[in-house]
Amino acid sequence: MLKLHGFAVSNYFNMVRIALETKGIPYEVVQRFPSQDEDWLSLSPIGKVPCLETPEGTLAETIVILEYLDDSFPDKPLIPGTPFEKGLTRQLMQMIKLYIELPARRLYPGVFFGGKNSDAVVEEVKPVLEKGVRALNVLGRFDPYLMGAEPTAADFMLMYSLDLATAVARKTYDWDMLADIKGSKALLDRLNEDPIAARIAEEKQAQMAAFLSMRG
Repeated sequence: MLKLHGFAVSNYFNMVRIALETKGIPYEVVQRFPSQDEDWLSLSPIGKVPCLETPEGTLAETIVILEYLDDSFPDKPLIPGTPFEKGLTRQLMQMIKLYIELPARRLYPGVFFGGKNSDAVVEEVKPVLEKGVRALNVLGRFDPYLMGAEPTAADFMLMYSLDLATAVARKTYDWDMLADIKGSKALLDRLNEDPIAARIAEEKQAQMAAFLSMRG
C-alpha cells in the first residue's frame, strides 16, 4: 500500500491526499513534519512534505506525485485528455505554484506566524501575485471547474493555494483577490462542498492549534 508522509495542516500534503481520495486509491498516512533528520532525508531529499512511499521507492514534490498517481492509476484521471490538454492542465498547475502559492508563502511569517514581513518583500510579492491572477483569468475556464466540466489536479492545487493567498493579500494589501479572479469564489465553494474536502478540512482544523504551538 502507498504511504503518504506529511501532516494535515500542510496544503501540499492535502493536494495529494484529496487526489488519492478522489481516485479511490488505498493509502496510509504517516505523520511527518519537515526536517533535516537523516532518516527523513533518506526518503525526502530536501526534507519537505509530502513524500509518497511506493513499492518502487519514494517520490517527493507535489506535482511529481500527482502525475505519478495518474500514470499508475489511470482510472478517474486528474490530468486528463490529449497530450495538449494534459499540457494545458500542467501549465495551469505550474502557474498556480509559481505565481500564487510560492510568492504568497513569502509573506506567511507576518500574516500567520506573528512575525513581521519586510517592506522589500511586501513590495516584491504583489506584482508576482498580480501575474498569477492574470494567468488564472486567461487560462482558467471556470466552467464550472478550472479546465471544464470535471475537477482536475489544477483545481486541487488552486483550492489549497488560493485560500491562503487570499488571506495574505487581504491582510497585507487590503486586496480582495477573489474579486479579481472570475468565477473563483463559486469554484472554491463547489470544491469545498465535496465530502472528501470537508473531511480533510476538519482534520486540518483539528491539528491547527498543535501545529501553531509547535512553531511557537
